[in-house]
Amino acid sequence: MQRPFTYSFLALFALITFAWAADDNVAAVRAAFQHLKAEEFTQSREIAAPLAEAGDADAQHLLGYIYENGLGVPRDMARALSFYSKAANQGQADSQYALGDLAFTGDGVKRNLERAAGWYKLAAARSHAGAKAQLGVMHAQGLFFPKDINKAIGYFEQAAEAGDADAQYNLGAIYLTGEGKPQDYAMAAGLFEEAAEQGHALSQFNLALLYDSELLGAPVPEKTARWMRAAAGEGMPDAMVAMGLLTHEGRAGAGEEVASDWFERAAKAGNAQGQFLYAVALTEGDGRAKDVRQALIWVERALANDALTEDIASGARALQRKLKAQPSN
Repeated sequence: MQRPFTYSFLALFALITFAWAADDNVAAVRAAFQHLKAEEFTQSREIAAPLAEAGDADAQHLLGYIYENGLGVPRDMARALSFYSKAANQGQADSQYALGDLAFTGDGVKRNLERAAGWYKLAAARSHAGAKAQLGVMHAQGLFFPKDINKAIGYFEQAAEAGDADAQYNLGAIYLTGEGKPQDYAMAAGLFEEAAEQGHALSQFNLALLYDSELLGAPVPEKTARWMRAAAGEGMPDAMVAMGLLTHEGRAGAGEEVASDWFERAAKAGNAQGQFLYAVALTEGDGRAKDVRQALIWVERALANDALTEDIASGARALQRKLKAQPSN
């Protein structure tokens, strides 16, 4: 799982109070970070390695990130954990958060919620917004901590205020459902929009649904299409299906795609509804040449998909029978 790289500029600025040599470290780590952003991984690693060896916590964190995600090197979780641990034990908040996340997800390590909570708390104490957001999730779901929606909301509010997109989404969902806060669709939409502007796909998707409903007043087709397209662009299969349906209904706005383009993308991403709708498009020749053989392949993939809902499954079974009765082309 490649997590977004969050860089501790506050830690960098703190280094300026040290010896003159530390100023060179600050500039060098910044250069390594810029190479990382530019996907020049070898240059980034070569700059960071001697600094990390000399004990620079930010360089250690950067190398941990490179080895965790296999950026220009084979993925090596043992080395990633070693670098993260060295940095975290010096108080580097991003590494504390990274270790918490690895323990939370069990990605490359044994899942340990107690350890995750401990690292998240250390990072949160250093104002790490992502760690606060994750502590909110743990309190909301009763993971390690007793379930406590009020504590969860407190963490989400702090993290959302700091600009964390996951926290903004989670707080928006609370206002949307009215669980722990009075239901407020306008507040939900505002929080979703803040996260959506940062590329948060679930927020983009939910914002599109709100604008397509009457919960905020009259539906706003332009905003529905804008945010649903954005969620689809972030790789969300449900949004691809929705874009296909909006396109089919003539509500998607300007775009070169036909509905079957979106259904094909969703189908290839493993979405059960997309697989069924793409099979329908191939059966009817809607945006595609008719192809009975391919249509049958896709409808059978849909039927084998555990995520297929029963209301769609009945239609898929009927389509399967119809296709089997036809000669393949």
